[in-house]
Amino acid sequence: MGAVRALIRNESRTMAGLWLYLGRRKDGIDGDAVAVPYGSGGKPIFIVLAVVSAFEAGLFWLIDFGLVVDILLLVLGVYSALLVFGVYAGTVVRPHVISSRELRVRYSSFYDVRIPRENIVALRHLKESHDPAKAKAFRDETWLRHDNFYETNLVAELREPITVTRPLGATETVRVVKFQADDPKAAVEAYERLGVS
Repeated sequence: MGAVRALIRNESRTMAGLWLYLGRRKDGIDGDAVAVPYGSGGKPIFIVLAVVSAFEAGLFWLIDFGLVVDILLLVLGVYSALLVFGVYAGTVVRPHVISSRELRVRYSSFYDVRIPRENIVALRHLKESHDPAKAKAFRDETWLRHDNFYETNLVAELREPITVTRPLGATETVRVVKFQADDPKAAVEAYERLGVS
């Protein structure tokens, strides 16, 4: 039952991300917080998936399954296109966040991991490509948040392990977080600047 509840929560956050996107607002950027965008390289994939979903809905409409089934398939097709666009919108409105208090590593509506600054040994720029056949999101207390073609370019090393909640509710304990940002050098500069008191 927990997985179903998590799935419903993720879908409602995805739809909320659409409203934020349409309102040109970002979530969680307040005080001295700096937004760290990610995933710009994945934008074409989201556009293709949304168009394919909409096209698929139109194709089903051409086949006569009966009025009720046709309407149901059309609604499901439009909803799936909205979900795909909502995931993309979530990557825009929920960027990673660096502040004087914490580092937030996020991915759309699926992940939002808060790491207090005092628990971070270092945040450094290190570009790595991970073999898709071998890469696992959680391995050897390392979390690979690899949304962009199995590449990461930032590494946060932690003093104490933290718990990361997966999208469907399972948890993992990690000491190293590897993730991706559009401009990793600017992210490290912001982290260092905001760490000076």
